Amino acid sequence: MRVRESELRSLIREMLDDESFPAIQPSSQIYCDMDGVLVNFEEAAIGLVNSLLGGASLPGVEITKGYKKRLRKVIDAKGPNWRATARPDLDIKPVRDFMMSAIGANPGPVFAEMKPWPDALDILWPFLTGTGRVVDVLSAPIRSRDEDVMSAKEGKELWVARWLRPLPNSVIMSPAVQKANYAMRDGTVPNILIDDKAATIKSWNAAGGIGILHVPGGSAQTISILKELGV
Repeated sequence: MRVRESELRSLIREMLDDESFPAIQPSSQIYCDMDGVLVNFEEAAIGLVNSLLGGASLPGVEITKGYKKRLRKVIDAKGPNWRATARPDLDIKPVRDFMMSAIGANPGPVFAEMKPWPDALDILWPFLTGTGRVVDVLSAPIRSRDEDVMSAKEGKELWVARWLRPLPNSVIMSPAVQKANYAMRDGTVPNILIDDKAATIKSWNAAGGIGILHVPGGSAQTISILKELGV
């Protein structure tokens, strides 16, 4: 859902008028999330969940008792013919547990093959890397159940190498609850985060950083906010 122009301007004014909101400094770095910002995680996850509900299996992944149990919980909760259609469906607890377990069985290939948000490649990434600031990718990993499979970090690094030009300064993997550790540098310089999770933005701002809540597919809005803030 896009924010209307009037709502966007009101949000920007509110941020600028908030005396506790830090000012961007010349050395402020930019951290950009992947899933939901650069990567269309929603589309890939819905496709994966629905294919597994339809009887498909993950290539090279053993079907365990735990997998069958989590699959049965989704069927018991939603019915045998239910299929996910939108992002909120992925947040239903049995669906999310099933999805995360399925991805965790072999996360690297799943993340490496996800599609980008076209607007992120067309306008957001070029804008960020054209600011002259240090730009890092800051993304949360999913833990692999098996050490022998490709990790989420490896898969995401492959995705970055395939899709992003220019490349970021670095690709950092950090659990969402720990991203706020990057909100400040040297305790004095606020850094910028672009992320689609409200809780992550809230904790980033609370740690002294400048967090911009991104709406998936809404790169133009994010760029407008960044420009108004002085990026």
